[in-house]
Amino acid sequence: MSTLRELTITGMSDPNGLDINAYLAADEWINHDHPDIIQKAKDLTAGLENDWDKVQVIFEFIRDEIVYNFAPIIDSEDDWKASSVLTEKNGMCHQKSNLQVALFRAVDIPAALTYQKIIDHPLMRTRYAEMIPDGILPYHALAAVHIDGKWYRMEATLDSGLCERRGYRKTEMKVGEETILPTTKENGDPHFEIIEDHGYFESYPKEFLDTMLSNKDRWKEWRQFVRKEHLSM
Repeated sequence: MSTLRELTITGMSDPNGLDINAYLAADEWINHDHPDIIQKAKDLTAGLENDWDKVQVIFEFIRDEIVYNFAPIIDSEDDWKASSVLTEKNGMCHQKSNLQVALFRAVDIPAALTYQKIIDHPLMRTRYAEMIPDGILPYHALAAVHIDGKWYRMEATLDSGLCERRGYRKTEMKVGEETILPTTKENGDPHFEIIEDHGYFESYPKEFLDTMLSNKDRWKEWRQFVRKEHLSM
């Protein structure tokens, strides 16, 4: 099941022509003016001066300490707020990236949300194959940072524990480089294939919220299906 079917989403931007100040702003979803976000950003980056060092500690925190959840509880718009994700300590890619962007912005690093249409090849050989046709996830979410005049995508979705259990390659951040989804698993089998990039966004698109909340009953069924075998994905 993919509640985030193909949508027409507004607000996408050309990353080369952006107003950088807009990517430092706080709003209802990227609420890095929340005291919990402010404190966490301070704790993570204490003593660090270099932006890349700050990016790395935030990246690793999001990747591993905010555990990936294929079927989180979704009851209201609050569930997408960065501060709520920080409290829950888990989330799907959309939730994790909202928090990731908030933490980057909290330390004055411009950050954007970006989305990709991807194929998750292993899904086609699991019990999810019927509900996620062809393994296609139309709007996988991740963050991007702007440093030294360039944008860098920062893929921190799958936590190290999940990668170890599943034999997935863990994403590792390198200074001056983008971090994107690995194309293969540890054993060399195909894993992720990026089909399309959907642009850069200042805030979480309302279209996603509306679609998810209008499908809450279907989402509850999805959660029951995912939890049936006590697996996160």
